Amino acid sequence: MAKLSTFTRNSAAVSEGSPIVVGPEGNTFTLVTRGYTNDYADRLWELRRSAAIRLNSNISPNQTPVSPDFLPPSEEDACVAQAIAEKCLLDVRDLTNPDGSPVTLADYCGLMKDRANRPLLALAMQAAGAVGRATKDQLEAAEKN
Repeated sequence: MAKLSTFTRNSAAVSEGSPIVVGPEGNTFTLVTRGYTNDYADRLWELRRSAAIRLNSNISPNQTPVSPDFLPPSEEDACVAQAIAEKCLLDVRDLTNPDGSPVTLADYCGLMKDRANRPLLALAMQAAGAVGRATKDQLEAAEKN
């Protein structure tokens, strides 16, 4: 039988943020992030719409226009990265640059917008999707005790 907590999140954690450990075993760091809130969804829609308008303003008659729902992959990634940077990510912990200096939130957000650093965007998306999940399961387990 399925558990409801598999499909729901702790709404307080989603809106306020939680630390989420990301990365492969032995090479992890922490992203403090909100989940996918309404603010995130609305901002992503705005960015997609703006991208579609910009792309369609430069097309020739033989090209097919794009819609906000069907952007080129690089444009879609740019929109998602910006929305996550603006509406979800709150802090980066335990991640260092090659020179040993800590990676700041601004550094991380800038890097994840570069398509060459797509794994950083994927980790941010994973973290935002995980916010509230563990907390909800922990609350249900605690209620049983």
